[in-house]
Amino acid sequence: MTELVKIMRRFVQVLCLVITDLFAFYTSLFMAWLLRAEVLPYLAKDLPVFHFSFFHFFSFWWMPAVFIFFLFYENLYISKIPFWDETRDIVKSVSLSSIALMAIVTLGKMGDFVSRLVLLGMWALSMFIFPVFRLWSKKVLYSIGIWRERILIIGAGNAGRLVAKGLMREKHMGYDVIGFLDDDDQKIGKTINGKMVFGGAADFPGFIKELDIKTAVIAIPSLSPERLSALTARVQNSTINTMIVPDLKGIALLNTYLFHLFLEEIFLMNIKNNLKSIANRFVKRLFDIAVSIILMPVVLPFIGIIGLIIRLETPGFAIYAHDRIGKNGRPFRCYKFRTMQNDAEVKLKEMLESSESLREEFEKTWKLKEDPRITKIGRFLRKSSLDELPQIFNVLKGEMSLVGPRPYLPREKFDIEENIHIICSAKPGITGLWQVSGRSNTSCRYRMKLDSWYVMNWSLWLDLVILFKTIRVVLKAEGAY
Repeated sequence: MTELVKIMRRFVQVLCLVITDLFAFYTSLFMAWLLRAEVLPYLAKDLPVFHFSFFHFFSFWWMPAVFIFFLFYENLYISKIPFWDETRDIVKSVSLSSIALMAIVTLGKMGDFVSRLVLLGMWALSMFIFPVFRLWSKKVLYSIGIWRERILIIGAGNAGRLVAKGLMREKHMGYDVIGFLDDDDQKIGKTINGKMVFGGAADFPGFIKELDIKTAVIAIPSLSPERLSALTARVQNSTINTMIVPDLKGIALLNTYLFHLFLEEIFLMNIKNNLKSIANRFVKRLFDIAVSIILMPVVLPFIGIIGLIIRLETPGFAIYAHDRIGKNGRPFRCYKFRTMQNDAEVKLKEMLESSESLREEFEKTWKLKEDPRITKIGRFLRKSSLDELPQIFNVLKGEMSLVGPRPYLPREKFDIEENIHIICSAKPGITGLWQVSGRSNTSCRYRMKLDSWYVMNWSLWLDLVILFKTIRVVLKAEGAY
């Protein structure tokens, strides 16, 4: 591919994204105008008369230009990053753009020509509309080959397979995995995740040129520092972009930044534990209270209806309080809808004593897939995760958070002993990484790793991402039983 063709291809990519963002801008503007012109006058009778037509805003051509400028400033027209990372940067960009618009309108005394309520509404709507439009647009552009870049993975071991799996799932990033290179002769010529292992890792210069590769991933974390440094230097000399998978799996790196000691040629990673900050803990608590109060008018009727159905099916309390391990290891009473018969604990003991296979299953996941103790409504509540709705009262009491580690049972304390200090440094959550990563299909050890990873990598944005992912998981009933 000639340089001119490459430049034209990149130009088309950027142009398509700019057009997408313009559609997103005017869609947000139209919906904000519609709310101000048609909806708000019915809700607030004392609002000033609104006399701006939607087409009136087209005369302010510089407004979308401000949005495009901030999106360019955040490198959102050239970077290839996962959807949620891009969404975070988009939210930042549209917020800065909206602040800039409000400042221009206020300082320029343009209040008679531009409605500030429309601008505020546009800001709120654009935080959702821009990411969705970009997601759809990039999927379409990927399918027709515009938003697609060929990528080669050097290393066909476990790390390489995971990289390929992730990039093939995240088509939003625009990477098309062409295949692998690996020094294991038994792997050459075979396919991994549907992609061919072309040859040895040392043969990468020829394959990079032949396959027109711009980005290569070095996924051999087991290499010694000296060999990894030498291989990276050679790959960098052959490609425009080089990615490395370091041997750092499991280490908290989300809240990390690098700085360089030039003379020593050493990079230092500064890893922050955000939950150690009093300010961050206050923000998390404020977020929990605000969202819980907003949800209450919707949640309370559901709690009443579900409680009535439970009482009609089986006698006993609809909501029960169960001892769980809370922050700093302190026990608390966790509220849940009753999904089992009243003598569930007695029956469980009898079942585990009489069946070795059930005992092995329970020791592995702390749950039973085919549990005869569960009631009919209980099975539905578990599959939909609605059995956890009453935990919103634990959140308001300050015993739990909306997002956090799993609330472990006291009998599980020994099993999580190696991670208990990390897990119990945060409040348990109604939802968490374990729930959006397979839920009941995951092993106990994997859940503990996810909980520890969450605590060490916490950010308010991570909580928002998990909450949005929880909605999808619950609606699809993924991994629940």
